[in-house]
Amino acid sequence: MSENDTYRAIFYGANPIAAGTEHELKYVNGEYAQEVTLEVEEDGQIVRRVFTLGHVTEEPISYRYVEDLHDETGEADVPN
Repeated sequence: MSENDTYRAIFYGANPIAAGTEHELKYVNGEYAQEVTLEVEEDGQIVRRVFTLGHVTEEPISYRYVEDLHDETGEADVPN
């Protein structure tokens, strides 16, 4: 780690939000975040995707896709 407040992270998964895209993240209590949730707008809806910390070597730190989060209170969006 460095004396900066942020670090570079790269996200991997089977979707455009995580196709090797790089983001700058803030340290959590001086350490890399164990889990990160990213938001993206797809087809007019906000999609939240959860990623976990991968193998830590050097920056950019890798994160791997885990799951999508869904709004439990929202109504289903099912096309007819």
